[in-house]
Amino acid sequence: MSYKMRNIIVLGSFCLLVSLVSGYFIFLHFPGKMKKVNKSITSLKKQISALDGIQDEYYKLEDMIKNQEKRLANLDKRIVPSVTPAATYNYLNNILNYSGLLEFDLLYTGTKDEKDFHYNMYSVKGEGNFDKIFKFVSYIERGPEFYRINKINLKLVETKDKDTGKNQVVVPFEIELWALYADVDKLPKIHRTLDNVSVKYVSNPFYPNIYANIPANSDDLLEVERAELKAVMPNKAMIADNQGKVHILQEGDRVYLGYCSKIKVEKNEVDFILNKGGIVEKFTLNLRFNESN
Repeated sequence: MSYKMRNIIVLGSFCLLVSLVSGYFIFLHFPGKMKKVNKSITSLKKQISALDGIQDEYYKLEDMIKNQEKRLANLDKRIVPSVTPAATYNYLNNILNYSGLLEFDLLYTGTKDEKDFHYNMYSVKGEGNFDKIFKFVSYIERGPEFYRINKINLKLVETKDKDTGKNQVVVPFEIELWALYADVDKLPKIHRTLDNVSVKYVSNPFYPNIYANIPANSDDLLEVERAELKAVMPNKAMIADNQGKVHILQEGDRVYLGYCSKIKVEKNEVDFILNKGGIVEKFTLNLRFNESN
């Protein structure tokens, strides 16, 4: 083979190789790359279109956060991670320094768990004059601790002092009180105390214009409207008066202004019939339950 022919063959082979390689890149490699790039571009366009309006949503969220921060900055209730019955009892006793002295006892009745918070339930039972009870309730509702009065019962009771014979008015009360708490991080501390609570004056709706013509309790009988039912047994009930003395009654036994009419063991209650100066009414004492009961 001549030198010229050999060069032509080598050159032709090289050109063929270059053509094959070029054809691969032009017809196979680059089109595949272009498809991938076009897919990426299409995906990015979809993502960009999905972001339309995101700036407005961001500004709305920023305004919401600022409003929440402003509300927390003005928070006037102290949220704590837990509340014990002892802490509640101490808090209520502190309130008495502002409302005036009231006689009451506190019964813990259980705890309930909600989605974002918990609360202890208490039964607060006692008596006093209306003005002090109103202040007591106001300090509970407006004070710095997170308490809620779920239910309250008030009753006017007229009695006579056995020594002086003077008419007296007392208001027995029973409050279903909730102590709320939650495990919330990074809440700002509040500086309000019971000193910052203001109570408005209200007239006493329980003050009678005319006293009932009732006799004095000269026989030291049980005043059931100021008493608390402690236990119920077949044909017998244990009842504590407002001084803490326990009386054991049966159906038909006398009480101040009336008598024991029915002991209902299945309902944990005792009924009385009272005659208040010619006005006859029925009065019922119910047994209070704590969590262990």
